[in-house]
Amino acid sequence: MKAALQQLLDRSLPLPGVAACCALLPDRSCVSRCYNDWFQTGQGEQALSRLAAAADGLLDHGIRPLQVNWVFEHIRIHLAVRRDAACLALFVEIRPGVDNGKLAGLLEEFAALPAG
Repeated sequence: MKAALQQLLDRSLPLPGVAACCALLPDRSCVSRCYNDWFQTGQGEQALSRLAAAADGLLDHGIRPLQVNWVFEHIRIHLAVRRDAACLALFVEIRPGVDNGKLAGLLEEFAALPAG
């Protein structure tokens, strides 16, 4: 899955407004990319770890999330969660020029990647 994810990210990113992306794979390894100076790889990986735990917590209540979104003062986080526990977070600046259709398409392509 890691190679397919790398190819997806290579052809899809960067996009306007995307500050970073971070994926947690089923083997618990991470793939991260930053696209600006103010966001560091370690921040994305740490945030993703906690966001993935929050999404996992929903399972305790019979809720299986496919996508979860958080909105903060300057950034929006889109998290796609797969059945194999892999997840992809896009850290997107809140500003004009962000193409939500392309972001949604990237998250859908991630969800459809072959397992393994």
